[in-house]
Amino acid sequence: MRSALTFSACLLSFALTGVAPAFAVPAGSDQAGTAAALPKVRGEWRWTDTAGCSETYVYADDGSGHVVSGEERSEMRYTFDPTPVGIGFFKLEATITKDHGGMDCAGSNEDDTSRLYTVYMKFSLDGDEHIVCLTPELKQCFGPLKRQADKPR
Repeated sequence: MRSALTFSACLLSFALTGVAPAFAVPAGSDQAGTAAALPKVRGEWRWTDTAGCSETYVYADDGSGHVVSGEERSEMRYTFDPTPVGIGFFKLEATITKDHGGMDCAGSNEDDTSRLYTVYMKFSLDGDEHIVCLTPELKQCFGPLKRQADKPR
């Protein structure tokens, strides 16, 4: 993910100009970004970086998922904690179960199999976008990732 969640050394230091207002703390809110319903990570999320490289993250209800980052394809197991951390962030831990190879959007073709990543997601108020950060603060983040419509079966 970013080489299957390459939220590590290759993580973009995302400038939140133009994005921060959508993820801002509502006035009078104890937990920023928490609306009436807690955000749901299940589904397909996409974003394209400034170089035009696209990433897709798919999270299934059973804790499995997969990531496409540039040419890289990876499978993962994840846990999403619905308890807010800090000011409206939500913790996601993902372990890459199989890295099928290829160059990712960060320019790496490293095999990430068995690597554990911990990141913090901050959702827009409508829950259809989120940013991903290394810590539960608006630093070292990328996105926003946009929820894709469910495909008819």
